[in-house]
Amino acid sequence: MDNWVIPLTLLPGIGMMIMSTSNLATAISTEINNLLERQDCKPTLIEKKISQMSLLNVAMVCLYISAAVFAVAGLIEGIFKLRTEMHDGTLHQLLLVIGIAALVIASLLLITFSMRAVRIKRNQFLNSIHKD
Repeated sequence: MDNWVIPLTLLPGIGMMIMSTSNLATAISTEINNLLERQDCKPTLIEKKISQMSLLNVAMVCLYISAAVFAVAGLIEGIFKLRTEMHDGTLHQLLLVIGIAALVIASLLLITFSMRAVRIKRNQFLNSIHKD
């Protein structure tokens, strides 16, 4: 196996961690919505749940960053390998490099989305609490 592929072999594990963390964030979000519907719920409890959700969001952003870093490492090594080895496997190498570049772009977009999503959820929950 080429050295530039090694960082990419970690991506499935990172993907599983992202799925797990995302499921936890969804469960906490549902729990917060249920608490908001109750009349006797204390705002401090909801604030603590929002804080928990924020921690999960930071964890997801870190996972997205790690996926992007591993993809960039593979991309850089793949580009150098492509430049030094111009032979019959060039198309294969080029397609792998393009695929990894797309993964990097997707990771950056997911980081941005994740950070914005929790800010929006936090504002929605705080508006629900303080609308009285």
